[in-house]
Amino acid sequence: MPRINSNYCVFVTLFTQLTFFLPVAVNVVALNPTDATISQFVNASFQHRWNRTGDNEEVGFIMSMAKSMILVGGLVGAFTIKFMLQILSRQQNLTLLHVIFVVSSLLMSVATKFGMSYEALIVGRFLCGFSRGCGFTLVPLMIAETTSRKTIALYQAPTLAILQLGSAISNFLGLPWVLGGEQTWPFFLAMPGFFSIVYLIASPMLPETITYKILEEENVEVCVENQFARPSFNLLKKLRAGNLSTVQNEYIDMKMELSASLRSSQTSFWNVLMGENSRRQLFGAIVILTTLQSTGVQAVTLYTDTIFEETGIPKNQATYYTIGMFVLMALVLFASSPLLVQYGARKMILVGLTGAAFSLVLLTVSLKTRSFCPDVMTKVSLTALILYSCFVSFGPMMCFMGFATEVTTQLIRPSAMWIGGIVWNTMASAIVWSTPYILQAIHGYFYLVFVGLVIFDVLYIKFYVPSNTTARYQIITNEPVENFEEVTPLLSSEIFRQEKTANYHAENSPSFRGKNKYYGSASSNCSLPN
Repeated sequence: MPRINSNYCVFVTLFTQLTFFLPVAVNVVALNPTDATISQFVNASFQHRWNRTGDNEEVGFIMSMAKSMILVGGLVGAFTIKFMLQILSRQQNLTLLHVIFVVSSLLMSVATKFGMSYEALIVGRFLCGFSRGCGFTLVPLMIAETTSRKTIALYQAPTLAILQLGSAISNFLGLPWVLGGEQTWPFFLAMPGFFSIVYLIASPMLPETITYKILEEENVEVCVENQFARPSFNLLKKLRAGNLSTVQNEYIDMKMELSASLRSSQTSFWNVLMGENSRRQLFGAIVILTTLQSTGVQAVTLYTDTIFEETGIPKNQATYYTIGMFVLMALVLFASSPLLVQYGARKMILVGLTGAAFSLVLLTVSLKTRSFCPDVMTKVSLTALILYSCFVSFGPMMCFMGFATEVTTQLIRPSAMWIGGIVWNTMASAIVWSTPYILQAIHGYFYLVFVGLVIFDVLYIKFYVPSNTTARYQIITNEPVENFEEVTPLLSSEIFRQEKTANYHAENSPSFRGKNKYYGSASSNCSLPN
C-alpha cells in the first residue's frame, strides 16, 4: 500500500496514544504487585489515627475500594464524555484529562504518603478511572478523525500493545525489590503523571482533528471562495503524504460524507437510535467494541496470578508468569500489525475470537481434569493460556477499536464510541466484581460464560458487519447502488442515494445546517468544494 499518512501524522497518533494509555495501563494494575505494601501502609495509617492496627476485614475492604474505584471512575467518565464533547474541542478535552491524571498521581502518592490518608488513594484512583473512561471514547475518536480512513484500524492497533506493555511494566516496577517497597511505592504511583506532564508541554504543537476543524469552520461561517485555502485543508495536507490531488479528493470525500450525514438526520443520540442506517452502525460498533470484554480479558488480566496458581504454578512464581503473559500479548500485537493491512480487521477479529473460544474450552477441560494427571494438565493449562494470549492479541485486542471506527461514518462515530464506552466499562465493572465469587462457586466452568459471549460476537460480525469497509466507503461515493447493497448491510439504500447525490451534485449541495449535538450549530452558507 502506498504511504498515505505523513511523518507528522504518525507522530501525532503515536504520541497521543503513548502518553495516555501507558499511564492508564500502569495505574490499572498498580495495586496488584504492591498489594502487601499498600496494606501495610493502611495499617500504619490506622495506627497513626487511632493508635491501633486495622483488622483483616477493614484493610481488605479499603484495598478493595481502592482497586475498584478505577472502574467506578471509568463508568462515570464513559457517561460524562458525551457532554464534555459538546463543550470543549477534542484537544481541550484531552488536555483536561491529562491535568486530571496529574492531580490523581499527586493524590495517590504525595497526599497519600505524607497525609497518611488512604482516602486520598481512593479518590486518586477514582480520578484516574474517570480519565480512563473518557479517554476510551475520546482518543480512538481523535485517531479516527486524524488518520486516513484506509488506515484507521492500523493506527488504532498500537493502543492495545501499549496497554499490555504498560501492564507488564507496572507488574515489574511494582515488585517490592524495584519500586514497590515500603519507602519507594509513592514514586511508583507518581510515575504515570510524568507522561501527562510531557503531553501538556507538547500540547500546543498538536492539532485539532480534521473533522472537528471542518465543522468548526462551518459553525463560524468561514466562507472562503477557494475551499482548498481553508485551514482545515491545510491541516489535512500536513497530515498526509500523498500528492495534492489525492489530498483534495480525500477532503472532498470527507465533506460529502459530513454533508450527507447532516442532511439525513440530526445527530442527537435519539435520532441516531431511531434511524435505520445509524442504528445498524451503532449496534455494529457496540458489538465490535465489546468483543475484547467478551473474551474475558478483564478477568484474566486482573486475576492472572490467581489463574496461574489454579493451574498449578507455585504462588511465588505466579507474578513472573503474569509479566510474561503481558509481554507475550504486546509482542503478538506488534508482530501481527502488518497482517492488518493484508487481511483486514474483520478477518483477524473473527480468527482471534474463534481461537480465544477454543483456548478457553481447552483451559476449562484442563482445570476440571487436573486431579487425574496434575503434571500433564498443568502443561495443558499453560498451553491454553499461551494460545489465549496470542489469539486475543491477534484478533479483538488488535482490531476492536479500529474496526469499530471503520464501520461508522464521521457523525455517527461519536455516539457509537460513547455508547460503546459505556457498555465496555459496565461489562468491565461487572466482570471484575463478580469474578472472585463466580470462580469460587463454579471454578473452571467460569470460562465457558465467555465462550458463549464470543460465539454471539462471531455470529453477529459474520452476518451483520461488512467485510470490507474501505470498499464500503468507495461505493458510497462512487459506485452504483446495486453493488452497494451487496457490500454492506450497515447502510440503507436511502442514505446511499443521499450520499450519491452529494457526490455528483456537490456544487448544488446545501451547506452544513442544523443543530449538531456533538459539534454545535452549523449554520453557515458555505457550499461544498467545487
